[in-house]
Amino acid sequence: MSAFEGWILKINGEIFPNCLIALESYDCTPDQIMDLDPYRDGMGELHRNALPHTATSIEFSTPYLKLRDVEILNKFIPHENRIRAEIDYWNPNTLSYESGAFYIADVKYSMVNVDEKRRDILYKPITVSITEY
Repeated sequence: MSAFEGWILKINGEIFPNCLIALESYDCTPDQIMDLDPYRDGMGELHRNALPHTATSIEFSTPYLKLRDVEILNKFIPHENRIRAEIDYWNPNTLSYESGAFYIADVKYSMVNVDEKRRDILYKPITVSITEY
C-alpha cells in the first residue's frame, strides 16, 4: 500500500491540479470486471466469462472556469491524450496509486458570461470522463 501523496490524478506524469476538480463530483469506479459474450440460458441463468483484465473509469466535474483555468485544463486534455494517455490515479479499492492506459472523452464547453471589459469568459463546470483500455 502506497501512502497518499495529496494528488488524485497524474496525466502523462504531470499532476492534475486538484483545484480543477469539484471534489464532491469525483467518481472513481476502479477495477471493473469485464465479460466476454455473457448470456442467459433458456432457464434465465446468467453465464459469464470474466476476463482477467479489469478497467477503471473516472469522472468528475470542474468548478466554474475562467479562461486561465481552461488554458490549464487544455494542457492536460489535448487531442493525443483523448486518444491515449498514461494515467496514475488513487485507487480506493487498494488504497494505493495505480497506473494504466486510458482515453479521455471529448469535453463540452458551455459559456456563462463574456466579460468584454476584462476580456475574460466564465464557463460552466466541465465534465471530464476518463476510461481505461
